[in-house]
Amino acid sequence: MSENTTNKIAFVNLPDMPESADNAIKNLTDAPTQNVGKTFADLWYLIFGGITHAADKKKMAYASDLEKYHQELTSSIDDIPESKLVDPSIQVTAQALETSKYCVSSEVLRKMFVNLISGSMNSDTCSLAHPAFPEILKQLSTTDALLLNDIFCSEQLSLPVARIGIKDDGNGYNTIYENVFVPSAFSLPYGECSLSLSSLERANLISIDYNVRINFDPAYDKLRQTPEYLKVQEVSGASPHFGKGVLQLTSFGLSFCSICIGTH
Repeated sequence: MSENTTNKIAFVNLPDMPESADNAIKNLTDAPTQNVGKTFADLWYLIFGGITHAADKKKMAYASDLEKYHQELTSSIDDIPESKLVDPSIQVTAQALETSKYCVSSEVLRKMFVNLISGSMNSDTCSLAHPAFPEILKQLSTTDALLLNDIFCSEQLSLPVARIGIKDDGNGYNTIYENVFVPSAFSLPYGECSLSLSSLERANLISIDYNVRINFDPAYDKLRQTPEYLKVQEVSGASPHFGKGVLQLTSFGLSFCSICIGTH
């Protein structure tokens, strides 16, 4: 830890712990900052100091993840230049610490909480830290978070999404697969992807619109190569109905991603 860290770290007395408690646990309530006041340190202690581990630290895997979380938070806060360090927002930071205790075992969600909390203490990004973000983040699954990261990091204003179905005897069609989407950085089965898209849309982080489409038709080619398209094609014996749409981050979602995913 750098010499600058010395100016940012304070220490608090630990409560009595069972003899069987792992020594690493005793470090979890060390106060991560001083310059931003005892505020953050007190919040950490109040929320995590009593998790304790009444059951004699029966979940040591969780304790290990909590230790990682503490170290990652300390490191991230330490990286903020002194001139940009601001006192944490109680409304955002206390909520984030409270809700994050349910997510620390997911590396991707833990990292997003670290970014949110440290971002709320950086003058460059604190204006993005909306009080609704901690609760939204708590409700995301690891798959939701990975998919949102993929969408954000694509740096595309609009991404291709499609409805795939079978034409009926009239002028209509029956939709078989809704919101078919292909992430760019990793593979995700249709069922999981569709569920995560619904979760992100419900949280108002993304929008899906079938009233508009990307003018560049080849953008949809990868959707025509999915198992879902090929399966409908095989069953129907003809070209499936292919409804083009666009997937976009909402302005709310962009702010969420900018502080929870983007670097600061």
